[in-house]
Amino acid sequence: MAESHVVVIGGGVIGVSAAYYLAQAGQRVTLLEQNEICSGSSQGNAGQITPGHMPLNHPGMIWRNLGLMLKPSSPLYIPLRFDWGLMRWLWKFNQACAPGKVREATELLAALGHASFELFEQLKDQLDFGYHCPGRLEVCRQESTLRSVEHEAKMLEEFGYTWQHVSADEVRELEPAVTTPVFGGIKFNESAFCNPATFVIQLGEAAAAAGVTMREHAAVDRIEANGTGPVRLTLGDEVIEADHAVVAGGAWTPQLAKQLGLRLPIQPGKGYHLDIDSPPTKINASTLFVEERVFVTPIDDFLRLAGTMELSGFNLRQLPARIKQLSVGAGKYIEGIEEAKVRSRWCHLRPMAPDGIPVIGPTPQSDKVWIASGHGMLGLTQGPITGKLVAEGITTGETSMDIRPLRPERFGT
Repeated sequence: MAESHVVVIGGGVIGVSAAYYLAQAGQRVTLLEQNEICSGSSQGNAGQITPGHMPLNHPGMIWRNLGLMLKPSSPLYIPLRFDWGLMRWLWKFNQACAPGKVREATELLAALGHASFELFEQLKDQLDFGYHCPGRLEVCRQESTLRSVEHEAKMLEEFGYTWQHVSADEVRELEPAVTTPVFGGIKFNESAFCNPATFVIQLGEAAAAAGVTMREHAAVDRIEANGTGPVRLTLGDEVIEADHAVVAGGAWTPQLAKQLGLRLPIQPGKGYHLDIDSPPTKINASTLFVEERVFVTPIDDFLRLAGTMELSGFNLRQLPARIKQLSVGAGKYIEGIEEAKVRSRWCHLRPMAPDGIPVIGPTPQSDKVWIASGHGMLGLTQGPITGKLVAEGITTGETSMDIRPLRPERFGT
C-alpha cells in the first residue's frame, strides 16, 4: 500500500504504540494528544506486564460482591447513583460473567498476551524502560484463595502459560520482604514489569525519530468520515484531513465514536497508585497480594502499590479511603509498609469494556477509522500488539491475528 496520512488520537500506550508501528510500516503519521504524551492512565499504572491474565469478569462476581461494591475501601467500588450508561455496562458485564463467555475472553486475552510479550522482548533491546522478566508471584494468606488462583492458573495453562505452586517458605525465599504469615502462592512464569511512563515516553521518542509528528494539547472536537472522502478532524478552528484515523482516546473514546454513530459501552474505571520508598528488604518482582487485590511493583528506586477499581464516572477525585486501602492491604503482607515515606498519590481512568475484551478494529460506518480502546487494566500489556494490529489492518487490510471477536460492532450501534 502506498504511503497514506494516518492521524492517531491519543497519546497513551495504545496511541503511541499505534503511531510507532504505523511509522514502521511506512505511513505518514500525526499523533494528537489532548494533554501531554503519557499524561493519562499509562503514566501511573502498576507497571506489570501480565500476558497470561483472565478478564475481570468471573461467574457470579456481581451478586457475590454486591454489598462490598458500595464500600469506599473495597477493591471494587461502585458508588450508588443513577446512571443509565453504568447500568447498561453492569448488565453487559454480568452477561459476560457466564462461564463460557469467561473462557472465550480468556482465550482471546491469552492470544493477545503471547503476541504482545514477544514484541516487548524485541522492544527491550531497542529501548531502556526498566524491563525485567522474573515472572509474577501471587501471594495468598488463605488456602481457599490459593485454590481459586490455582483454578485460574490451570485455565491459563490450557492457552500456553506455565506456573507452579509456591509454599509459604518459598514465598519468603523469593520475596523476603513478605514478613507476615501466608499460606502460599502461585508463580506465573510469563510475566514482566517495567516503568510504564518511561516505556511510553521512549516509544514516543522512537516514533518521532521514525517520522511521526507528535502534537500535544491538540484536542479533537469532532471527527467525520464516510466511505469515500477523507477523514475530517476538527480541533477548534483547525481542520485536518487524513486518509485514516485511529481513535485511541482511552476512556474518552466513546465520545468521539458516538459522532460516527457507534455506541461503545466503555466506562471510565478509576485506578489508584501509591508510590513509596522501597522497604529495607526490597521486593524483587511484580507481586499481587491476592486477598487485598494490591499489586506491588519495584520500579526504579521506589515501590508502587496499585490496584482498585472505582466506577464513579468522569472525575479524578482521590478518595483517601482508596489510597489508604493500598497501604493497609499491602501492610497485611509486609510489616511496616504503612509507615514508609510516600512519594506520590495518583489516580486516573482506565477504559473498561464490559466483556473484558479490548475493542480493536474499523468502525462499521467507515473502515477508514479504527477504534483501539477498552483494554481495562491490560493497556500496558496489550499496547504493542494493539499498535501492530492497527498498523497491519490499515496498511494491508489484513492482520496477523483474527480480530473479528474484538471489533467494535460486537456491541451493536
